[in-house]
Amino acid sequence: MEITSSIISIKTIFKLMKKLFIFFFILFNSILNAQNDSLEKVIIEFNRFKYPDTKYYIDFKKNEVQCVMKYKISDDSDKIILDKTYKFSEEQVINFKNELDLNIPDSIIHKSEDAFDGGKFVIDFFRKNGNTSKLITTNINRNSNKYDAEFKLIDNFFEFIYSVVKDSEGLKILDKSYRPYFSGLPIRKISENPLEYKIWGGISGNATWSNELISFLESLPKDTCIIIDSDNQLSYAWQEDILRLYILKNSNIQFANMDWLKYTRENLIEFKEKLKKNENNEEEMEKLKRTSTYILYINNKNEIEKWLKLPKKSILKTTEECRKICQ
Repeated sequence: MEITSSIISIKTIFKLMKKLFIFFFILFNSILNAQNDSLEKVIIEFNRFKYPDTKYYIDFKKNEVQCVMKYKISDDSDKIILDKTYKFSEEQVINFKNELDLNIPDSIIHKSEDAFDGGKFVIDFFRKNGNTSKLITTNINRNSNKYDAEFKLIDNFFEFIYSVVKDSEGLKILDKSYRPYFSGLPIRKISENPLEYKIWGGISGNATWSNELISFLESLPKDTCIIIDSDNQLSYAWQEDILRLYILKNSNIQFANMDWLKYTRENLIEFKEKLKKNENNEEEMEKLKRTSTYILYINNKNEIEKWLKLPKKSILKTTEECRKICQ
């Protein structure tokens, strides 16, 4: 009886061990398959009408991202504008990597909206097991809930890449990729002492438009020298408004890289000559009075006269020149 009981006990243990072996075998294979199925690298490409193409080659094994911007000259020829490689840490990439893992397509997925002269981004996924897939988006709209996942993915990418790219050349290229997907005021703080900001994306219109630029400028401290590097991102009308509202009033804000002002200066000099020439010609004077240059000049006559007497070089300031002023 005892022998029979022992045999049954051994059989039970054997069955249990067999089940445990199968369990661990399946678990091991699952882990192995998951590792082989994980992402090894991705390529993110940004295309925009009449703009150069930009690709970011992200290698998770090497912890490297290569940024390449190029113009297509012909079907078989490109002009490379930038080709730089950056290292990143696991901590920098973890959020973006997790978002990618949640959105890996099984095949080629194409999402698009009809638009004229739009843009797109493409993500190529490469797994360790050799499988590939792709997400293609064309003219998708941030205001549509249909594309929340895609925009969350791309927002995570930019959060990651901005933590990696710090050089001015790389940032300039990155900003061009980011601008179509950014809806706020494209201004970045550069330094605290002196307080310096850079306008990194184009701002159209003028001061009468509904935007946040004037509110931002008015919120800045009034008792310290501040530098705004406009990087020629402001429209002609905006630069003229900055001249009227700040530069002519000797504001504590130093504006750098406002190259459109040289044309404003030329227009004002030419306009003064026309005023003098036609002071007794009522018909021509009426035409001049209907121009925006007339309004600018008449409403700020004393300030403009002083501004026009300044050396041309002091009107068009570089960032370095503004920094010297603020020292």
